[in-house]
Amino acid sequence: MEPLEVHRKDWRSMIAMGLSALGTLFFLVKAITFSALLLISNLNSQINTDENSLFGLLIWYSLLSGVLLIPVFLFSLYDYREKPIPTWMDTIRHEIKKRLLWLILLLPAIIFIGWLVAGQPTLSVFILGLNNIMVVGIPVLWLCTVAQSQLNGGSRVRKWRIFGFSLTVLPFLVIFIEILAFLILFGFGGIIIAYRMSVNPLLEHELMFFIDQISLNRGNLDKIFQLLEPYIIQPSVIFWVFAIFSGVIPLIEEFIKPIALWSLAGSDISPQEGFVGGLLCGAGFSLMENLLYFNIAVTAEEWLFMSIGRIGTTALHMLASGLIGWGLAITWREGKWLPLMVMTLGSIFLHGFWNALALLSGIFPLFIGTLEVTPIQKIIFNLPLVLLFFVSVMGIFLINHYFRKGEKSQALITHTNIEQEGVADDVS
Repeated sequence: MEPLEVHRKDWRSMIAMGLSALGTLFFLVKAITFSALLLISNLNSQINTDENSLFGLLIWYSLLSGVLLIPVFLFSLYDYREKPIPTWMDTIRHEIKKRLLWLILLLPAIIFIGWLVAGQPTLSVFILGLNNIMVVGIPVLWLCTVAQSQLNGGSRVRKWRIFGFSLTVLPFLVIFIEILAFLILFGFGGIIIAYRMSVNPLLEHELMFFIDQISLNRGNLDKIFQLLEPYIIQPSVIFWVFAIFSGVIPLIEEFIKPIALWSLAGSDISPQEGFVGGLLCGAGFSLMENLLYFNIAVTAEEWLFMSIGRIGTTALHMLASGLIGWGLAITWREGKWLPLMVMTLGSIFLHGFWNALALLSGIFPLFIGTLEVTPIQKIIFNLPLVLLFFVSVMGIFLINHYFRKGEKSQALITHTNIEQEGVADDVS
């Protein structure tokens, strides 16, 4: 049995209970709706394979979101009613943890199966969504289990609340803010272009000619690439692309991702609890973000490289949010802002560096004059990302070791003090 976190009606449990119930119903309706659309599409004589594959993916993703919100509802319900967590829920948790560390060994086989299925449109409609969930979900579960090992991360009620919010609400909140930021940037860009065209009328003719050429060559990617290449490789364009994807996006995401932790502002949570809470924020966000990214993978080869790459982003998101959660806990407990500032800047830099390396691997083919690269070239281009992935995983391990070492030292000090008090009592 697990002791209750509070012995009063907690407004956070009330809100979590209501939102998780509504969320489960919402995702169930979505799954049924997409299933109906898939059935209608299959009955149609003109079957759109890409559309069917998308419906299949969305069905699985909706089911996953709905299922993962059920524990949020149950834990919040027991917490609100001030009842202990049932024994059967503890048993399930321990059984899963026992098998989870070994499940990671199956990941290469699951990725291989997904690569085979991604090349088969008919199979991908029904199987690929489940495969995507396993490819993305296993690393998230494994890293969460390892990172929390022997740490006091707070009650399961709190952890499930944080994870559930970060899984369902947070990705769409981030997308909305990023779209808003892009619109503002594009608005400024449009004003600059309009001003330059008013000063230089030839620029307007050049722009219209370029748009006409793009329109005439729709579907001819090689020709479009030839038209875009002179503009893309300009230093000013490259600078602004990197500024947006390695500066603006990491800044937005790292500020927004730990938003679920702010419900604990003013609470005396420990640095361990802050780190684990931030870790769960990153886990929920990366799980849904990675699944949504799979929707843009068209070929089996694209799916393969995306599945491997998104594993790396999982570790990155979890480490970055964990650091910020750690900093927030120190600030709330001790009133020190410097650790939070350092950890936030470090998280933004880590995220921005990852995005910069990903961009470099994507635009490098432009500098060798082709859009077609071999699998070996892709592997070489992505080696820095692989290295950064291992650095992120090692960072999670080292932080876990640091906290566990601190707990052992504190326990030893406490034990020594108790023994000394006992000796002093005997002497007196």
